[in-house]
Amino acid sequence: MADTSEKQRDAGGTTGTQSVDRALQVLLQIAESPPPGLTLAACSSILGYSKPTTLRILRTLEARQFLRFDEELGVYTLGVATVQLGSEYLNRLDLRRAALPSMRSLVDETRETAHLGVLSGTDVVYIELVDSPQPVRVFSRVGAAVPAYATAIGKAILAWTPEEMRAVSIPPSLAPRTSHTLRTAADLADDLAATRDRGFAIDDQENREGIRGFAAPVFDFQGRAIAAVSIAGPATRVTPESAEELGSRIVGTAAEISASMGASRSGS
Repeated sequence: MADTSEKQRDAGGTTGTQSVDRALQVLLQIAESPPPGLTLAACSSILGYSKPTTLRILRTLEARQFLRFDEELGVYTLGVATVQLGSEYLNRLDLRRAALPSMRSLVDETRETAHLGVLSGTDVVYIELVDSPQPVRVFSRVGAAVPAYATAIGKAILAWTPEEMRAVSIPPSLAPRTSHTLRTAADLADDLAATRDRGFAIDDQENREGIRGFAAPVFDFQGRAIAAVSIAGPATRVTPESAEELGSRIVGTAAEISASMGASRSGS
């Protein structure tokens, strides 16, 4: 028999991948529909599910703020989570394009490797890099993830992240990456305070032995530290004595990128 009962379709269609697909389908339909939104009956018709099953899907999306129910009109509209996702996507997409010219100039001036990274959970993920032209250099790749507490980029972002939000990006224990890695939350807190005072973060061989780097935060139009840009190289070339010069350069580069993202000031 080609047809199945509504109950059978509901039982089989709301599990696993198909359930996720249906939830995405109703989101897209609501996004494409004219105001004010779609009713439960309309969503049920789109999905081909009974109203009780459709309601469960809609309420899950509503609980996660992907949908909002307008009680007065009896319709579902897009929720704030969709705005946040879209904004984050545009931020990251535009950020890479905006950062590249400044990063290339930085590498031309310093002849060391430049990275652009963002926070993802407790890690930093590199979303762009410009390699040093020198034969002995830092080897990295876009997409690599490393603990935020052990990197200049991570510490630069954390230092300008509100304290009440910072904890989610710091693991309960700081596993050592090298003999130089900060070991305690108190040490990290002190380092972040020093980072804010000087305007840039230092990775003093904390992520990889023999590699030193400096990073400064990139701010968006709301003054949020959405990323950081760094310059890094072999510790024999990027020395503690170069901190003032390279730190000043990285702060200037971060300010250029921040301005292109609509930031009016360097953050506080």
